[in-house]
Amino acid sequence: MLHPLMSIPAALLATSASADVLWDQIGSSTGESLTGDIYGSMHFLPEIPLTSDLAAVDAFTLEQHSTVDAVEFVLNGWSAFDGPADVTNWQVNIYSDLEAAASNLVGNILSQESMPIFVDEWSGDGWLIRLPISLAIDPGTYLVSVLMSNPYPDNGWVGVATSSIGDDQAWQVSPGGNYVFSPFIEAPDNLAYRLTGTSVPSPASIVVMSIASLFVRTRRR
Repeated sequence: MLHPLMSIPAALLATSASADVLWDQIGSSTGESLTGDIYGSMHFLPEIPLTSDLAAVDAFTLEQHSTVDAVEFVLNGWSAFDGPADVTNWQVNIYSDLEAAASNLVGNILSQESMPIFVDEWSGDGWLIRLPISLAIDPGTYLVSVLMSNPYPDNGWVGVATSSIGDDQAWQVSPGGNYVFSPFIEAPDNLAYRLTGTSVPSPASIVVMSIASLFVRTRRR
């Protein structure tokens, strides 16, 4: 199902950016890698006693020091969900580990609000959303989530689609304790997230590349 974008301001529609892909569980713009499920990832508006915020969390690994300029994800929803136009706030969170995410949905590495860009070349189910951020991060394994503030029950439930790309390990996380799985449950799924930005070679790699370049120039003389 391809949802209409008539209510989305034209200024927020864009094609994919030219930045390098650092990590990708979305795949092609046709959505052929989606598997049809959705993990809730929302802050409830208004706050309701019998509900608590929950996040769709997945892990990513970066081999080099990197500058991350955006998180992309495939958004969809269920129940009375009528599209992303009613979502009032978009927050990217990066965590050091699962313990950090399970104790507080606010990322301990990064928690940044962002203005969504709707990627218009997406033709799969739901919407491909790009959230610009600014993060310099060391090599390692981290966790990511996108938390959306959504009117409930008027706009149903909103979340992140699942994908066939990844290591088959994702988490539905809710530190508030109002669900049977709280603070988290692990499942053999992948979430449709992508990181873009620039990898920065380590000093040792730069030295090796410089020596190799010098060697090539010497051989040519």
